[in-house]
Amino acid sequence: MPRHAEAVSKRVADQFRRLDRRLHIDRSGRSEWVWAIPVLGFVLWVATLVVVGVMKGVWAAEYIPTAIIEGLVVGGLFVACIVPEAAPPENDQGDRGPETEPPSSPLQFDPTVWLAVLADLDTVPADEDAKDEVLREPVGASLAQFR
Repeated sequence: MPRHAEAVSKRVADQFRRLDRRLHIDRSGRSEWVWAIPVLGFVLWVATLVVVGVMKGVWAAEYIPTAIIEGLVVGGLFVACIVPEAAPPENDQGDRGPETEPPSSPLQFDPTVWLAVLADLDTVPADEDAKDEVLREPVGASLAQFR
């Protein structure tokens, strides 16, 4: 039995190395078994949704496709986290190059602007004061006038 497990392990490791070569990933001495993370994430997610679907009594055609799609998304997120970031080309002509200009200085604080804004708030026309007073009457006060 140990020979069989060893053969399966070797075959799976070879498949993971082939996947690394296909995706142009240089593991540089790290194990190929890191690919087990997305596979296990997919399997656990699908199994969880299937178990929940069975426990809730939902029709299988409703939860199995959803579980597979969501499992693929979760596995894909794990793959995105595992795959190393590609280095940008040396002579990139894009818009996002290194900044050559010095950072701009922050705007100077001018308290007179705030004083002007606050002064405008203090001056309220007389007819607006009357509207505020009507709104500040206690509830039911205007009904007492009509009785």
